[in-house]
Order: sequence, then structure tokens, then C-alpha cells
Amino acid sequence: MAGASRTELLQWLNELLQINYTKVEQCGAGGAYLQIIDSIYGDVPMARVKMNAKHEYEYLANFKIMSFE
Repeated sequence: MAGASRTELLQWLNELLQINYTKVEQCGAGGAYLQIIDSIYGDVPMARVKMNAKHEYEYLANFKIMSFE
């Protein structure tokens, strides 16, 4: 996947996670990263993840989950 375009990365992400992101920036809330980690290791407490995070405190909560996993 080295050298993949933004469009190719979004297509891969959308297929892997069964989501419909239109911009790479939508990953900034942390939910997508946690879903990827969970798809590999299966041990992320997804019930605690704020998938539609819009506020900084929600982003921070997601990244706190990521830092302990």
C-alpha cells in the first residue's frame, strides 16, 4: 500500500470497516484507528469508542483508549 493515493486509502478503509468516509480527515476523531486495531487484535473496548466524536474531549477519550490498548 506504499504510495497509495488518498482515494485508494479511503476506499480500503471504507471496505475494511464498512463505513462511508469521504475525507481522510474524518479519521482524526480516532474511531477509525480504533476499529482498525480491533479488526487486527480484537480487544478494543468498542462500546467506549465515540464513533461520531465532534468535540475535543471526545477525541481525547478515543485516543486515551488507544494509548492503553
